[in-house]
Amino acid sequence: MMIETLQIGMSVSLFLLGIIACIAGMWMILAKRYQQTLKNISAQSARVSGKALTDAAIAPLIEAMSGLVKAIDQLVRTSAGVGVFLCLVGAVLCFVAFRMLSTI
Repeated sequence: MMIETLQIGMSVSLFLLGIIACIAGMWMILAKRYQQTLKNISAQSARVSGKALTDAAIAPLIEAMSGLVKAIDQLVRTSAGVGVFLCLVGAVLCFVAFRMLSTI
């Protein structure tokens, strides 16, 4: 009786952790928090590159803006990767919880 109660408690806890991980992963994937920043920086980069054609002193600034856009793009990709990982871990935790309950 005590062991069954412990198994039920553990499986419910695992299931809740799995659901939380899935929700967090979906939030990471769907929350486009960096996309507006990337658009703004791209627009500013286009303005600066237009000025660079007339002024050679702005060339280093353009290289820096290009590096910044690449860094933010990598940040967006990393954020999506973490979201997928959290979704997979959440699914595995829910499956393990289901298997624990089915053995009772």
